[in-house]
Amino acid sequence: MRELVLPTRRSVIAGSAALLAAPSIVRAQSRSLAVSDPGGVYSTAFAEAYYKPFTQETGIAVTSVVRRSNPAAEFKAQVDTRNYSWDISGGITSDVADLLEKQSLLEPIDLSGDAMAAIPAEMKNKFYMADNVVTFVLAYRTDKFPKGLNSFADIWDVAGFAGRRGMRKLARDMIEIAMRATGVPGGPEVYRALEAPGGWDKAFAKLDEVKKQVQVWWDSSPQSTQLLQSGEVDICPTFNARAQTATDAGAPVAINWNGGFYSLSGWAIPKGTPKADLARQFVSFCARPDRQAAATRLLPNGPSNPEAYKFIDKAVAAKLPTFPENLRQTARLDDAFWGKNKAMSDRRFNEWLLQG
Repeated sequence: MRELVLPTRRSVIAGSAALLAAPSIVRAQSRSLAVSDPGGVYSTAFAEAYYKPFTQETGIAVTSVVRRSNPAAEFKAQVDTRNYSWDISGGITSDVADLLEKQSLLEPIDLSGDAMAAIPAEMKNKFYMADNVVTFVLAYRTDKFPKGLNSFADIWDVAGFAGRRGMRKLARDMIEIAMRATGVPGGPEVYRALEAPGGWDKAFAKLDEVKKQVQVWWDSSPQSTQLLQSGEVDICPTFNARAQTATDAGAPVAINWNGGFYSLSGWAIPKGTPKADLARQFVSFCARPDRQAAATRLLPNGPSNPEAYKFIDKAVAAKLPTFPENLRQTARLDDAFWGKNKAMSDRRFNEWLLQG
């Protein structure tokens, strides 16, 4: 027969204390957010501009988690299993956000407030807010071309601009450049031209003309910086931040924004996360102009909130994608078009590369 053990006064007090403490523990746990980002300079910039200030202002602790460059699979796995490694993710390109939205994998964000209202409609929707803009530009060495280059078409002018060329090993970006080099304006005109009879053939025929002039096909963003900085190539279309990194390191590298094309990077919340309300609060915080301005100190992308330029030094502002003069010369990539044509264009481009 089991012996009956009566509770002592000490055990009753200890048990009562534990029960009283439990709500505090739950509250402490609920006042925290796990936030994922692509790592590297994104983690550093986001920590200084968003994570630390958000905690200081709200008392909500933020834990930074590095994720894959394309987190679509991670979003789906978390939503399907309801096992969340993080509650919100930043640095998500708009094409990935569009895919996640179509698969019903996102929580709605809060679009209210003055800061959110200032962000252009094309840079936000019910499930996504872009906080920065990244532009693919024409970058070149000024020691080789002191008078500069005028447009992507100059890449094809081997006689007028003799030099080593580096190009990105990606169908989308090379086709965008090739179509501009044929004389098609950027933006919607590119997609209409590609969808017209013979449009894709026209793009690849243009690429044929420059293929033998390309010394390096780069496939990682940091590689393009290294190529420009070391002088291994003289002309290298790349992301504005990658070219700017080379310039800031002292390399004679300049950017021409003419004909550039930009994509959005921002925040999204996985559907069903129990911290959705806190995540929405965090997104609203990231919409603020002062916070977006702070991010540009370490990450030279363009803030989506135009009011951010009130907090950015003029010399720095002129180097950013959404600075009015730069934005005027560029066009946004069509996520829907490239999503629809990605498999076909990647396959054809890779086969084209292998043809020698």
